[in-house]
Amino acid sequence: MTAPARTFGLALAATLAFAGWACGYAPLAVARTPSPNDASSTTVIGASAMLSDGASALEAGHAEEGLRLTLAGLTEPLSTRELAAGHANACAALAMLNQWEEALDHCNQSIQMDSSNWRAYNNRAAVYVAKGLYDLAIHDIETGLSMAPDSHTLQESMRVVRRNKRIIEQRARRSVPS
Repeated sequence: MTAPARTFGLALAATLAFAGWACGYAPLAVARTPSPNDASSTTVIGASAMLSDGASALEAGHAEEGLRLTLAGLTEPLSTRELAAGHANACAALAMLNQWEEALDHCNQSIQMDSSNWRAYNNRAAVYVAKGLYDLAIHDIETGLSMAPDSHTLQESMRVVRRNKRIIEQRARRSVPS
């Protein structure tokens, strides 16, 4: 039996660092078996070894290898949920590599295939933050929270996104000549 596919996500702190500002650590959709607080996480049983190996590589911080394995896994015959998890992982890998548009495409595909995976919304929120689209990021985190209201990951993500949105708005107000 193959290992279960896991939906991997990236650390919001890393994404925000890519976008050029410091913030607190807020993990987004870390690849793992769901905890009791994350009971509605999507973990797909019976996925391809390539998707599982790709998730493991991403979890270890090896974005290029994780992306390579995940993209290879996406070419195999998979269920819709497995495909969705694979696209969510490709989104995370591409975001780790600062390839925002491609990352967004994979997140959108994942959500279109399986709108019940809060981790895909969390990953897409990280991409939106990197692109400066805070309201869209907040909306995605709120969507995730509607599915997993006790998720510490989502709660921390919301805290960090709102904090950074306020900082950017304050900077913008200060830069406007009076």
